[in-house]
Amino acid sequence: MIQHGDRICGTWTYFATGQENASTVVARAISETKARRTQVCGRPGSETDTPCEEGWQQMDRPLEFCAGKLSDMTGFGDACLADYEAVPAAEDELAALEAARG
Repeated sequence: MIQHGDRICGTWTYFATGQENASTVVARAISETKARRTQVCGRPGSETDTPCEEGWQQMDRPLEFCAGKLSDMTGFGDACLADYEAVPAAEDELAALEAARG
């Protein structure tokens, strides 16, 4: 993920139901550790039903950075349930994110 001002752009990959799911996400930072996802696209699955070739799906869901990981949901009593870890991105992936950040 890349952040410029309050705008965050990134990609993430996860496995569910025996398949790799990849999404591209746009979010707005609301504090140093919290953001709201505003748009997403990718392989249709639990996060989106809009392939990136067809555009963006609007959403309003949380993102939070805690314990060195990224959380996409809020736990009981606002507990952070972080389960995404950063992995090194290839230079071409970072360049594509920079170009798409608008």
